[in-house]
Amino acid sequence: MKFGVFLNQYYTEDGEFEVTDLFEQADVIEERGFDSIEVGERHVHEEGFAEAITTLAALAERTDTVELATTAVLPALYNPLHLAEQLAMIDRISGGRVTFGAALGYREDELEPFGVTMDDRVSMMLESMHLLKRFWSEDSVTHDGGNWSFDGAFVSPRPDGDIPVWVGGHADIAIKRAAYRGSGWIASASSTAEDLVKQIGVYEDALDEFDKDRSENDVILMRDCYVADSMEEAREAIEPYLLNLYQLYARWGQTYLDEHEVEVDYDELEEKFVIGTPEQCIEQLRTYEELGVDHVVLRCQFPGQPQESAVRCLERLGDDILPAFK
Repeated sequence: MKFGVFLNQYYTEDGEFEVTDLFEQADVIEERGFDSIEVGERHVHEEGFAEAITTLAALAERTDTVELATTAVLPALYNPLHLAEQLAMIDRISGGRVTFGAALGYREDELEPFGVTMDDRVSMMLESMHLLKRFWSEDSVTHDGGNWSFDGAFVSPRPDGDIPVWVGGHADIAIKRAAYRGSGWIASASSTAEDLVKQIGVYEDALDEFDKDRSENDVILMRDCYVADSMEEAREAIEPYLLNLYQLYARWGQTYLDEHEVEVDYDELEEKFVIGTPEQCIEQLRTYEELGVDHVVLRCQFPGQPQESAVRCLERLGDDILPAFK
């Protein structure tokens, strides 16, 4: 099982976080042997949020070997030619280390400022992904679609090689879409272990249906994480910041809270977390490995959490957790 780190990109009212903090974290991530770094996308966030594409470009220059992924960007918000150019250039800067992770988006407040309606987002995402693959592989693209038209457009320079594409989704139709259109499925962070049993089955059945090799198509799962000398120490370090983020999710209508009928309470959310001693974290991660997760992405810094705390957790993960899976 591969290990990635989903970086915190949230600014806070106290002003302690700055995007350049991520450079120190990236150094630790690469030194400790993680496989990947992931960034997400958020817009119209009052306190501020580190924009995904620019942040990824900066990390491409800062790092040497670690894979770089968007988990996930919303293709509907971009002109596909422009997005294809940006990602191709970051792939060039990084020496071919970029993976493009895409999702629909669930917040109307994020979509509408870009002129995208909730009804249009599916068709725009699918058309954009079709065009991105063509721009990255073809000398010239002519296309007359429902959302964009191009006549002999092209990207130059193109990526060094193929850019892997991960597709996020929670419903069965979205999981099947990931199997058909991508080379990896990003499981919803909302998914419990029980959910994953069914969802991975749907994904693998869809891969069979589309005659695709399971060994070449990964299941990617994000989990909130903190490792310390005891469960009590881990909870003390992370709980206030973690629950604050889930308060934001509740305000935005995040699906887990509704579907599983839980409140923003640590004990009710606990099944989504990998938190505790190294031994406890390894045991929890083994569960996901046994379910068929190929790439687990750990998030260990949350809005307002000090940089020192996040770096300490990354070091412990690298020293005490990763060797058990390598």
